[in-house]
Amino acid sequence: MTSIGPATSTGTYVYCVGYARALGESSPTFSAHGVGGTGDAVRVISFEDLAAVVSDAPAARLDIKRANLLAHEQVVEEALQRSIVLPVAFGTVALSDDDVREKLLAREYEELHRQLDSVYGCVELDLRVLWKREQLFARIAAENDQIRALRDDLAGRDPDSAYYERIQLGELTVAAIDELRGEESATILAQLEPLAIETKLNPNLTDMMIVNAAFLLANEQIPEFDAVVQAFGASSSDRLHFQYVGPLAPYNFVNVAVDWSE
Repeated sequence: MTSIGPATSTGTYVYCVGYARALGESSPTFSAHGVGGTGDAVRVISFEDLAAVVSDAPAARLDIKRANLLAHEQVVEEALQRSIVLPVAFGTVALSDDDVREKLLAREYEELHRQLDSVYGCVELDLRVLWKREQLFARIAAENDQIRALRDDLAGRDPDSAYYERIQLGELTVAAIDELRGEESATILAQLEPLAIETKLNPNLTDMMIVNAAFLLANEQIPEFDAVVQAFGASSSDRLHFQYVGPLAPYNFVNVAVDWSE
């Protein structure tokens, strides 16, 4: 991966790779603009039946900030509306269009085809499920006699005089949360994984998160998958919060290798 620094003027920023005909090699008009806040037009570079969606890169190094990330995502989403694409990591910049054609599309031609075939007719759907904090702790206290008794004993006591008891309460609570997370996640995934071609479990981002998963689904499975998510969310809305995003390009299920060296 090459980042554009102060010593260079422009480069070619790469968003994704897909089939040339579907991406509009003869008339590659995109409404989304390129990253970097320059408003550069998005275009297509082709090699045989493959194409990369690109734009000119700004001279300055691209910052990982919301505007740039959003611009990158909008281009990939627009390309996905035309056909399945392989998303390329944010910040991937070639020195020139020729590098994209020769060192990505031509050099990795067979591997790119293999990955495109593996996700053809599919999309990614992402799901994060989190507990509602107050309801979680109320449930733990109601279901665990030891935690409830220790909590009640500590109520109103001077924190300095109950230091070790508070540590014990914290350890017991963490253990109870971990056990409950395992139960909750197993229940959720048991309903969703059979509907997906592949599932990728990502690390939980907070102690309130139960599931952080990406699902690769065939297009025809989306309505059933949506229905299951919506039903589960409605039935547990008093204690769980669902963050459900998609359809997306298959970020979690492909890996486009980019090597600009000779």
